[in-house]
Amino acid sequence: MRAAILHLVTALTLSPASVSTALAAELDINGMALGTSADQVIARFQEVRPEAQYEFVRWKLPEGSEWVANGRTLYNDLANPDDMEHERMQFAFTGLGSGNKLFAARRELKFRPSQRPTTESVYAAAVEKFGEPSVTGKSATGIWAAWKFSSPDAKAEKLESSIACIGMSDFPVGLDEFTARKAKQSASMCGIYVDFEVRGDPTGLANELEIKMMDQLHLAQDFDSDNADARKRIDAAKAKNVGNAAPAPKL
Repeated sequence: MRAAILHLVTALTLSPASVSTALAAELDINGMALGTSADQVIARFQEVRPEAQYEFVRWKLPEGSEWVANGRTLYNDLANPDDMEHERMQFAFTGLGSGNKLFAARRELKFRPSQRPTTESVYAAAVEKFGEPSVTGKSATGIWAAWKFSSPDAKAEKLESSIACIGMSDFPVGLDEFTARKAKQSASMCGIYVDFEVRGDPTGLANELEIKMMDQLHLAQDFDSDNADARKRIDAAKAKNVGNAAPAPKL
């Protein structure tokens, strides 16, 4: 990936926020918040990682309208190859009719070997940011937790076990029919969901962090709004094209 590339296609350190009192609507990963636009995400990312690479993909309607569907970033501290920090992020956005807003984000961070925090301190930072988790678990080398918010202004509700609300291999590529259909089935079960895991070694030091979040509360409605908006744009273009079209050739 090269910096500032936009492709056209058809078709933790955890940031500080006051948290046990934070609203789910303000949830973010390193300052990149759910509900914000791609331009806002890029601007925030450039603030925190000015030397990193990023790539955002646009989808396009037949009449020419474009919107950002998804994005990814890559950061390697190449100046310190023997003591490197490494980070990847992914983003997914709704369409034009619903405001082209961020609805899912994922971050994978490998800590610099010389500056490894403890797994307990990383988990404590997550609790400070998101409040008490819905469910949590520990092993000899790591800690995982999840938060489920049933509304934008609710605290995380308690769960007996984690829910597979954000896939590992099928992270959303944008708000397409497949994602909207899944969200319609799982909106009440998953709500706004945050999935967290910090992995380390038996000595208590962390090696890497993975955190994902996804707002499924309104994706079905957003998809309907996107489709309605697309139909209006296509119908308007069709009406214009019919009036301005060249005559049919002789047959």
